[in-house]
Amino acid sequence: MCNAHAMGGVYSQGVTMASQKLVRCEIRRQDSTVDATVRYVPLEIFGLWEFLMRTKHRFEVARSVASLWIDVDETPEAAYGENQYERVTEVELLRYSEQDGMFSRVNRFFPTTEARVLREMLLRHYESVSDPSAPQPQIKERQGIWIRRDPRI
Repeated sequence: MCNAHAMGGVYSQGVTMASQKLVRCEIRRQDSTVDATVRYVPLEIFGLWEFLMRTKHRFEVARSVASLWIDVDETPEAAYGENQYERVTEVELLRYSEQDGMFSRVNRFFPTTEARVLREMLLRHYESVSDPSAPQPQIKERQGIWIRRDPRI
């Protein structure tokens, strides 16, 4: 596996890629009447992620569509019509892993309208599993767009 894939879309020299292949899908708990929520998952791990969501967490995964997420600093959204994309924020968390004795990178992609709330949930999750004496996590965000595509039949 190349370093770009192992580091969640970042080249080993520290140069961030301007795009990422993501799968947009909808999930909801099995037998739930609550509306499904949207998730964006890197294509390279989608199969494993979907398996875990279905078998371990008991979620239904539906309406999966792969497309490209593009950093808006690299490719302005003006190149696309408003109905051709969805605004998606990449949240990158650099956290210290006591078990590994080094920092590790966690990348997540959230609908921009929900990014603030979901970022806080992500931080709380990693704070709850880290040593209080460990270095504080660092967080960065990048605004992007996910190009809409029709589902493949």
